[in-house]
Amino acid sequence: MRHKRVRLDTLDTFIHYSLAIYFGLPILIFAVYFMLATLGVLGNKPDIDILSVIIPTLMLGPIAFILYMIQYRKLKFLFIQTTLDAEASKQMIQDIAREFKWTVRSFKNNEYTIKTNPGFANQSWGQQITIRLVKRRVISKQYF
Repeated sequence: MRHKRVRLDTLDTFIHYSLAIYFGLPILIFAVYFMLATLGVLGNKPDIDILSVIIPTLMLGPIAFILYMIQYRKLKFLFIQTTLDAEASKQMIQDIAREFKWTVRSFKNNEYTIKTNPGFANQSWGQQITIRLVKRRVISKQYF
């Protein structure tokens, strides 16, 4: 197996890492503004102190990095050994998806991508579940 993490589309990647981006974006904005002001691109050279860049970086940088690492680790697959063959596993996955009224987004190359329903009771916008069937193993990952 080449990928030990869930592969995300561009929009799903942005959504998955959005909290880390939220905390990291001010650092980027301050740094670009400071660089442009120092180079005099903004017209009059404003009086900008380097601390106006360093302090937000020291405050928000570690938070953004920790949030990124937490989200990055959430994409690891869970490996489960099974005695079921691939056909029985496929049938079981389809039965469970039908029972809970989940949406099967795709199924190709023995990989299911299933979307659960959002709900107020479970306080979720829904989850995406990725399941791979590989040589009597079920490789699974669920993320928000």
